[in-house]
Amino acid sequence: MRTPSRARSGGRVAGTGKTGRALLSGVLAVCLAGSMAVNPIQAEAAKPKPPVIPSKAAVEKAKQAAAAKAGQVAGIEQQLSAASARLEQLGVASGIADEAYNGAVYKLQLAKTEAAAAAARAAKAQKTLTTQRQQIGRFAAASYQGGGDVAKIAPLFTAAGPQELLDSAGAARSVSTAMQGSYLRYTASQVVTNLFKVQADQAVAKVKKATDEAAAAKKAAEAAEAAQAAAVTAMGVQRKQAIAQLAVLQNTSIQVAAQRQRGLEELARQRAAALAAKKAAELRRKIAAREAAERAREAAERAREAAEEAREERQEREEAKKNHSKKPPKHKPDRPSRGNNGGSRKGAQAAIDFALSQLGDMYLWGGTGPSRWDCSGLMMGAWKRAGVQLPHYSVAQYEQVRRIDEDELRPGDLIFWSVNPDDPGTIHHVAMYLGDGRMIHAPRTGKPVQIDSVYYWEPPDFFGRP
Repeated sequence: MRTPSRARSGGRVAGTGKTGRALLSGVLAVCLAGSMAVNPIQAEAAKPKPPVIPSKAAVEKAKQAAAAKAGQVAGIEQQLSAASARLEQLGVASGIADEAYNGAVYKLQLAKTEAAAAAARAAKAQKTLTTQRQQIGRFAAASYQGGGDVAKIAPLFTAAGPQELLDSAGAARSVSTAMQGSYLRYTASQVVTNLFKVQADQAVAKVKKATDEAAAAKKAAEAAEAAQAAAVTAMGVQRKQAIAQLAVLQNTSIQVAAQRQRGLEELARQRAAALAAKKAAELRRKIAAREAAERAREAAERAREAAEEAREERQEREEAKKNHSKKPPKHKPDRPSRGNNGGSRKGAQAAIDFALSQLGDMYLWGGTGPSRWDCSGLMMGAWKRAGVQLPHYSVAQYEQVRRIDEDELRPGDLIFWSVNPDDPGTIHHVAMYLGDGRMIHAPRTGKPVQIDSVYYWEPPDFFGRP
């Protein structure tokens, strides 16, 4: 007999209820256990962690490390600064060597000119001596052909008698005197000829010495140029390495470190430029003060002359009234104009224009153009355009110009630098003043013809006007 379906269904329902209650109880137990396990962890996480407190020794060590790093950074920056200064010193040394070579060549040219003149004097003296020797030989031959004692007394046996003897004796004395004079002149000429020969030999030796000195100066200049070029290359590599070290020490990129270094160098340049500008302003003030004083002096002189002329005219009128007659006016001499030497200024402008047209041309020691120059070569070329001949040597240029003071400077004048400011013989650089505290020059190897402040470098020592 089958169980009714309803009863079977109820049994399944009843069974299911027991199982569900059992499962629910298990879940609740697990949840309770879970909640009991989580709460201690949350409580533990809510507590603050104890701070990490380095020991005093660790702090001191960190300070020492930071100081060491800062010292290394400062050291590298000093190395970079010293490298830049060293390059500048090498540039100056190179310029000095270049001008020394120009001086040696200039002295060699003078020695050759002197030797040629001495040789010409010696040759002329020798020719004169030969002519006088021939003249004495003719006198001697004539005396010999005139006979001996018999020839002297022969007139006693002639119709004229003693008178002819006296006449012949007078002629003999005249010949003797002439021979004696020729001999004295010959002796003097011989002394002069020997002296000129000695001078010629000395001049040749001087040429030889000057040639050797020029060769040595050329070698020194080449060595200075090579040293500078090598230093530029080597210091360029050192600079990159130093900047890379800076980047590591400062924990920055190489680009940032390089930018910082460029910024520091630019700051130094700006400070130097500001100082140069200050000095240039002072120079302008001194020049303006001197020019104002000169204008005041000239005005006072003109006023004095005008007063003198007025006084003379009054005296003339008073004399004319006394004499009741008119005297012809006195001729007044023309007074020289007190202009600022317009021809010289015109020449100076021509020299300035030429120098400015060479801006950007690169330096070349011994260079005299047309597209490369050294300092004295540029000044020589510029003033040649103005019709003034200057030698290719800064020392000789100073010797051939008119010496002036710093506050007398005007455009076109020359400015000189020397090793010893008390000795013009140590001049090694020359530039042209443009006005307003600026100048144009060919600085040194690796740099072009450019315009700078007169005080961009060291204060100049000497000044001159072609």
